[in-house]
Amino acid sequence: MYLDAPFETDFDYPAYLHLTVAVKPDAARVCMIGLGGGTVAKRMWRDYPWMRIDAVEVDPRVADIARTSFALPRDERLRVHIAEGRAFLEESLETYGIVIVDAFDDEHVPSSLATEEFHRVVLGRLAEDGVLAYNMHGSVTGDHSRPFRRLYRTLRGSFAHVWPFIVGLSRGGGPASHSEIIILATNALLTAEELRARIASRVDGRVSVAEFHEFGRDLYEGPIRSGDVAPYIDGTR
Repeated sequence: MYLDAPFETDFDYPAYLHLTVAVKPDAARVCMIGLGGGTVAKRMWRDYPWMRIDAVEVDPRVADIARTSFALPRDERLRVHIAEGRAFLEESLETYGIVIVDAFDDEHVPSSLATEEFHRVVLGRLAEDGVLAYNMHGSVTGDHSRPFRRLYRTLRGSFAHVWPFIVGLSRGGGPASHSEIIILATNALLTAEELRARIASRVDGRVSVAEFHEFGRDLYEGPIRSGDVAPYIDGTR
């Protein structure tokens, strides 16, 4: 976080999570699993005043640090819940337009937040045209792509569209390089071309993050091998 501009960061990936707004521009309720320093939560809170955000963080110390050191605001539109993300969704009665999983166990998405069973929980809480987004580290192709490809295959079992955006792809990165990957999964009646058009227009001017209008170039639409990987299922690794 820049001390003189607390809604800005030198990380690239938080800006890509605003791609969820391109899928669901009218999302009024957002659930974010994983708070960290609150970079994504507080920027969405500021930029989209029609949104109410539930940020779910398993570690109360992280939430305290976000408040005291990273300028996370205290406001009724941005509620922080100390809970495990899946359990929170299982118990929730809300309908969300956007669900974001930005949680890590070491460098990996926790298995409990990646399985077919978890996706059924999400679908039970998600609007019909809503979107589920993941932030993950890895590669889309190549020798180290297995975690991504397993998650991709698992998502394809529940969602009509699964769109991976490779952070930096248009700046010379490649699908086999280790990168941040933002995955959007949705059952919305939306094509990739329509999604790109919304991105190029900054969702009719709603999105102010830098270079957002260029992010459509980072959508990877090449082949993704998934026949050699099993979907994530509860109780398996």
